[in-house]
Amino acid sequence: MELDEMKLAWQTLDRRLEHQHMLNVLMFRDSRTDKARRGLRPLVWGQALQMLVGVIGLGLFVPIWVAHRDQSAVLIAGLVLHAYFLCMIIVAAMVQVQIAHIDFGAPVVAIQRQLLTLRKIYAIGGTYMVGLPWWFLTAPLLVVLTRGTIMTYAPQVVWIQLGVGVLGLFGTGWVYRCAHRSQRAELARRLDHIVTGASIRRAQATAAEIARFARE
Repeated sequence: MELDEMKLAWQTLDRRLEHQHMLNVLMFRDSRTDKARRGLRPLVWGQALQMLVGVIGLGLFVPIWVAHRDQSAVLIAGLVLHAYFLCMIIVAAMVQVQIAHIDFGAPVVAIQRQLLTLRKIYAIGGTYMVGLPWWFLTAPLLVVLTRGTIMTYAPQVVWIQLGVGVLGLFGTGWVYRCAHRSQRAELARRLDHIVTGASIRRAQATAAEIARFARE
């Protein structure tokens, strides 16, 4: 009887410890997921600001190139700016939608997948659709703002700006290529941090922390 009672006592203790561990995991998870949710707010605000800039850009420049669409230079430059500001709005909206779809009540693996998708959208959209075109944006801005007169009196300024954009684009590609060589791991990590954004990295770190705590 003493042996049976001891086994029963151990089983009861094991169940209580398991129950306590589950409570600890839930409490830890709730606190960390709330932290991750709050940590994404700066990104939400930043994307809202980007959308506002895109709308303002469309409002400012569309009337100019529409009014001077008979000038091919102004028309082309205006369409380029139009496309760029639309991209700003679209990318920001995609990031906002992905953030809204993150279910912090889902299993940790699902949260990590959702954050990874957010990171990819933010990195690809922010880099290729919003970031890199900045190298060439000065030229169409000058053409539209001067209503095309710069192409008559100082066209070399526009071509110089385009040349600078080409050099900047190739320079960016060269830095990226060098950074992803095996001996430049630290530089690659820093570039990755710049591209992905601090809010997303912190949210991913928090999700990984929850996963580690649950395994322990």
